[in-house]
Amino acid sequence: MTDPNPPEPSVPPPAARTEARTGTVGLLAVLAAAFTVSQFYRTAPAVIGPELRSGLALSPAELGLAAGAFFIAFSLMHVPIGVLLDRYGPRRVMAAMLTIAGAGAALFSQAGGAAGLVAAQLLIGAGCSAMFVGGLVVVSQRFPPARFGGLAALLTSVSGIGMILSGTPFAALTEAVGWRTGFLIAAAVSLVLALVIFRAVPRRGERLPEQPAESFLRSVLDLSRIFRHAPVWGVIALAMVAYPSIIALRGFWGGPYLADVHGADTIERGDILLVMSVATMVGAGLYALFERRTTLRMPFIYLAAGTSSLGFWILALAPLSSSVQAALVFVLIGAFNFGSILLLAIARDMFPDRLTGRAITSVNFTSFMGAGLMQVVPGIALGLWLPVDGHPPAEAYRVVFAGIGAVLLIAAAVFTLVLRRQIAEGWRRWIARRAAPGVAPGVAPGAEARQTERHTD
Repeated sequence: MTDPNPPEPSVPPPAARTEARTGTVGLLAVLAAAFTVSQFYRTAPAVIGPELRSGLALSPAELGLAAGAFFIAFSLMHVPIGVLLDRYGPRRVMAAMLTIAGAGAALFSQAGGAAGLVAAQLLIGAGCSAMFVGGLVVVSQRFPPARFGGLAALLTSVSGIGMILSGTPFAALTEAVGWRTGFLIAAAVSLVLALVIFRAVPRRGERLPEQPAESFLRSVLDLSRIFRHAPVWGVIALAMVAYPSIIALRGFWGGPYLADVHGADTIERGDILLVMSVATMVGAGLYALFERRTTLRMPFIYLAAGTSSLGFWILALAPLSSSVQAALVFVLIGAFNFGSILLLAIARDMFPDRLTGRAITSVNFTSFMGAGLMQVVPGIALGLWLPVDGHPPAEAYRVVFAGIGAVLLIAAAVFTLVLRRQIAEGWRRWIARRAAPGVAPGVAPGAEARQTERHTD
């Protein structure tokens, strides 16, 4: 017979709970720091774009190629990085790749022309490729799937410090010691953080010696499972434009636009890009708080894409007569940067835990390939106009921004078409839960938590 009054489950003492919370906060801080470095590297060139153009005698196309090299290398590395994360665990992979990024930053500081700049950006982009997705793998290993979207948004929000540092602080640093010394300092910080990651990130996810290793070939072939899953292509279509459109502005072309169209100097460009970065942090942070109170994701994806598109159309069509007006539009676009995080959360929920790393990196791969194109293509387009006072005219920037706004709307339409059944089913489940909280239609009460633990509605 069983005891009719079973003992209460043991509760960890307050000290143990405090230690666990401290460990969790510390881990999230390290993961956010890794992503912060990546955010700095991908956005710092926007502040010094005009200085690179004049100091290294670069054309708009060469500038675009140098800016896009980071994102192209970043995206191409996602295929092996996904396999490596699932095979060797994020601790070792993140530490090794951040060391490579530091070496790239040191090379950047010594670049003498377009070739050296592109080579450095390729190294930095490759090294940073594991920072965000590695952090997401750690989050997926340590926390329930239902918290994935909110914690991913939280990491994105905190890592916005990297974009803030690449704004006015980096502008002031470059005016004081030059951009070359600035990148040498960034290289040193990267190497120190690589050591911290290796010591602080848990070993969870690393294969033990007695465990059989999944063959590397099998790991790569499993990628086909992701791309054979038809709904993921709707996510990919929007992922290739959502984040890339924002990083096209904040990552590089926002700086030259402010200088060429509104006459902003280095510090003013840094100030405006810093404010945009703060807006990005605040937007992602607010969503992270709100995500725990709702199971809805789709409305926020459309809100983010629609608002970003509106911002680019304003830059293209509205008569912005000052850098302050342009800054307000930059803030609007930055505040709705969280849509790309939700796309990763949806992709993560489509596949089993064994494929978490590859699922996240596969979608992020397409996102950053789009980001690379969003740096290179504007440079080519701007080069089609005759220079005015040594730089592209305002009309050229307007055409580029109008094109980005249009592509955003097209991608959102493709996303809706491919995922129309999943979207309709998600709304049906959400309405049913509101009608009968705690029990979905046709589901036994005990199974409800298991069914809704991962949500894509």
